[in-house]
Amino acid sequence: MTIGSKIPSVPKVYTKEELAIKEELVKFKDSYIFVNTNFKRKSESIWLLGACQSQRNISLNKSNLIFKSNDEILTIISDIIKKHYKDTKGKIGIWGNIEDYIYYHKDNQIYTFDTNGNQIHKK
Repeated sequence: MTIGSKIPSVPKVYTKEELAIKEELVKFKDSYIFVNTNFKRKSESIWLLGACQSQRNISLNKSNLIFKSNDEILTIISDIIKKHYKDTKGKIGIWGNIEDYIYYHKDNQIYTFDTNGNQIHKK
């Protein structure tokens, strides 16, 4: 080997458990909660709306959702919603008062929750 030559990398070998976790996490890659305020734009600039957009989405700690039944997952989502509503006092920045929450689930199902964390609709 000459000076400056690179040492070949060795691919990581995953255990069965690690592979199962990775596969389960992938299922939730597009899952999130949208905070619905029925916002109607008045004079807000596009820049301001873009800068504040993240306030309308609640990202999920997907590792808390893996290997759980749908009922367990929906209970976790309900708890997240109740905490979010309490923490925000029912209002998020320029977007206004929270009307409901829309959870986009791993199986392309869409669940709507009220501000008390109760599931009110499934699509």
